[in-house]
Amino acid sequence: MSFIPVSSCLLLYGVSFFQRRSKKFYIQIDCNASLGKLKLLGMKTFLKTFFLLYSFSALALPAKYTELLPFVQEAPDQGKSNTCLYVASTGAMELLANKKNNVKEPRPYGEYDLSESFAIHAPTLDSNGKYFWEVPVLKFNRGYGIHINDWPYESWNDTDPNNSAWTFRQWVNLPKVTLPKVETIPLFVKGNRWSTNILNNSHVEEIKQALITHKSPVMVNYNDNGYWHVILIVGYNDNIPGYCYELTEKECGERKGSFFVRDSFGIPYELRDYDWFRVKGNAAFVVKEKI
Repeated sequence: MSFIPVSSCLLLYGVSFFQRRSKKFYIQIDCNASLGKLKLLGMKTFLKTFFLLYSFSALALPAKYTELLPFVQEAPDQGKSNTCLYVASTGAMELLANKKNNVKEPRPYGEYDLSESFAIHAPTLDSNGKYFWEVPVLKFNRGYGIHINDWPYESWNDTDPNNSAWTFRQWVNLPKVTLPKVETIPLFVKGNRWSTNILNNSHVEEIKQALITHKSPVMVNYNDNGYWHVILIVGYNDNIPGYCYELTEKECGERKGSFFVRDSFGIPYELRDYDWFRVKGNAAFVVKEKI
């Protein structure tokens, strides 16, 4: 019987292959941390087993996930109003409401087209222990939002910026749209809001796994030409190269697949290459219905 040191033991114990809700489930190994020993039949056997399991986990993900796409509400064009976090938060809530009520291919101004201004101006409900990215979408845990018809969000009129989205109005007596409650699950936060080149391919795989596990959108932050910017990832496809948004040809790498992203450009979603997020991204959170 041979042993390896506790540092290696902890490293191995920290390798995750499956996620369920907010907890990670790990490969179970006979690791006695108090003694600092991992009992194995031999290092050679261990290495074979480890790499076999690692390869299996990588192959376990399907080549694509597109189940959420029919429920994505078309995004408004945020223009230069600096409201990306609220557009993404509202978009996540719209998608989950459409999905819960089986509203497919939702039309603009449809049943669950919500006002982004509500996410901007409604008082915070829950910020304890939360990242600032998580706070706006939790405002919908009042159990309602405001329809876009009743509180218009306009941030771009023709060619002129319009910052009226930041203008407060009394909303308490406006008609309400009943919504499911939601929760957020942090996947990772690396560096700061502007950090680049801080992720690797494992973070791409983690987002893909989260989409499949939770069947819910993933809110991400990335560096957009020097500004931090928040959008939604709503699916992926390993077989379709996407747009290498703001990347050089060298940075875009081998172009092995793409995320479906819902930005704030006035369209439902678009394809962006995995390397776009690997290079530009730094944070990711699941937004899901609270059970």
